[in-house]
Amino acid sequence: MAILTTFLSIIFNLLTLGKKFKRKPVDLSREAERAKNYPPAFPNGWYNLCSSESLGKGQVKEIEAFGQKFAVYRGQSGKVGVMDIYCPHLNANLADGWVKEDKLVCPFHGWEFEKNGKCSHIPYSEQEPPEQAKIKSYTVKENWGLILMWYHEDGEPPSWDTGKYLNELEDYKYHGFTSDILHIHLQDFAENGADYAHFNFVHNLLTIPYASKFVHLKHDVKIQFGKGEESHLAWFTDTAQLAWNKSGEIIDKAGGSAVVSYFGPGFLAFKLNSKLAKDVIVLKTFTPIAPLKLRMDDYIFAPKKTNRFALKYILMESSSQFHDDILIWERKGYNKKPLLVRGDGPIIKMRNWYKQFYTASTKVLLEED
Repeated sequence: MAILTTFLSIIFNLLTLGKKFKRKPVDLSREAERAKNYPPAFPNGWYNLCSSESLGKGQVKEIEAFGQKFAVYRGQSGKVGVMDIYCPHLNANLADGWVKEDKLVCPFHGWEFEKNGKCSHIPYSEQEPPEQAKIKSYTVKENWGLILMWYHEDGEPPSWDTGKYLNELEDYKYHGFTSDILHIHLQDFAENGADYAHFNFVHNLLTIPYASKFVHLKHDVKIQFGKGEESHLAWFTDTAQLAWNKSGEIIDKAGGSAVVSYFGPGFLAFKLNSKLAKDVIVLKTFTPIAPLKLRMDDYIFAPKKTNRFALKYILMESSSQFHDDILIWERKGYNKKPLLVRGDGPIIKMRNWYKQFYTASTKVLLEED
């Protein structure tokens, strides 16, 4: 049975490769009104700016996030700097400048800025740069092949580090990434994992053509929250089993499982397992751009001997399930006091966990709600 399931899955995978997911258009004129009930758009945490490989030595990129733009550059030493994008002199765009050693040079008048944002040289002036000649800079590091920036509304330093997580990726093969712009709030991703009831309602079908006439998926979900020094972590397990529509009987060895780990508000790591392939990791990053607008990037990793057809099929199913959620997220609102019933899952516990990523003043407002 397992061999037959594998064979059929690969055949169906070939039929479904390249499937396009269609989303209903978002009424952008109503987004400001929809955003009013949501918590603030930019929780505190680590976020992905871009992949490490996309920024070579001496290169500068303009990245949009957190309601503004940043100049992201890599010096000749290989170190990355991130700072606000406009020069304090006459507001030229520093992303149009160039790199000199480990300094970022303004394209307008040649002012040179260190990674800490301080101007160290003005080429046409004999005097030392004034103290005010400084741009706000940000804490940045590289992990998992990504350039990560620490964002905090009040400018506080990082409260946790990313370096000790997902170290197994160093031994995995990288299979590329996808990127998309979504009109949703970051917190909807987190609450989705705690919303047990929706799994068997939204995610009960397969992408395999006509499969839903005969079989469906049954999900069993459980969530846990980190404590103490790892309070920024949460994770849920989802065991999906294939069942016959007519009898409800579970089909042996035809399902799969996922462990989904939250690393603060900016990252999810999906570890996917099935009979087709094991320990496939989808690192899903969320970079908020504006209220109800974010960039979602998926970076795909798998053990080196993973069958490429099996990998494509697993990713197709995973992507399909996630797009089913997006269809709802982009057209929903935020209920501050949801009407919950038994079986809905620990949604309030998830909201309480998520409060830690907002500043003290925001937490007070959330508690008053």
